Amino acid sequence: MKRAWMILLTLAAVTGAATGCSTAAEETSTPPTGTEATLPPETPAPGDHTLAFRSAEGAKLEFLLHAPPGYAPGKAYPLVVALHGSEAAETLPVRTGLNEVADANGFLVAYPKEFPDARAVGALLDHLVPVWGVDTRRVHATGFSRGATLAYDVAERLADRFASVAPVSGSNPDTSVPSRPLSLITFQGGDDRLSQAWPVTNTGWDKALGCGNEQVRSITMEGGPTHVYTTTCPGGTEHVVYSVARMGHAWPADASRLMWEFFTRHPLP
Repeated sequence: MKRAWMILLTLAAVTGAATGCSTAAEETSTPPTGTEATLPPETPAPGDHTLAFRSAEGAKLEFLLHAPPGYAPGKAYPLVVALHGSEAAETLPVRTGLNEVADANGFLVAYPKEFPDARAVGALLDHLVPVWGVDTRRVHATGFSRGATLAYDVAERLADRFASVAPVSGSNPDTSVPSRPLSLITFQGGDDRLSQAWPVTNTGWDKALGCGNEQVRSITMEGGPTHVYTTTCPGGTEHVVYSVARMGHAWPADASRLMWEFFTRHPLP
């Protein structure tokens, strides 16, 4: 009987090898997948990059990054985090022209792909600051449409990490306000489908932060009249609203240049 069992065990081992069944040793050598999979290392350099990292919870977060021509590791660079709306992140550099402004002024632009909330944006900063040499006093956020709403949320939840924000064609439905005074510039169209939300968004911000002393000037933007409302807020911060009468749900041609000029005036204290 013992001899019969030995023969059966031998036949089973041979059959397994012939059919390609994996052994325990083979299973342990399988490359890790999911949250354990290793991502390729980043090589900071000028130009456009498609990258990914893992958050502290192990989630894979993908983003685009543009570095200006003069970028060199070892230096500290300002950063603009640009949050897309319902369209893909890849369309935002074309829509905004931010890469061209970055090349002319020497800053980094990061375009998160699918970032659900401000916490994920904070994880992006945790990754970018040491790897790409980000100047932590000059980190700013902008966003278009739904991304603009997220920019308001970033201002509320990450006020200690962002110097200023610039929502474009987006509302602040929850009237989010930062835990400290933080400068904000926004661009809003009179023909936007969200235009009824502008008064609540703007007055809510001013009231919550204690802004006042409003000044108004008129310019032409997007081929029509535009009123620029500026209120001064505590701590030397500002709230600037470009009310573009003839603009719909769009990103004005001059918005990227104007927000960068605003950002340079408002670093973290």
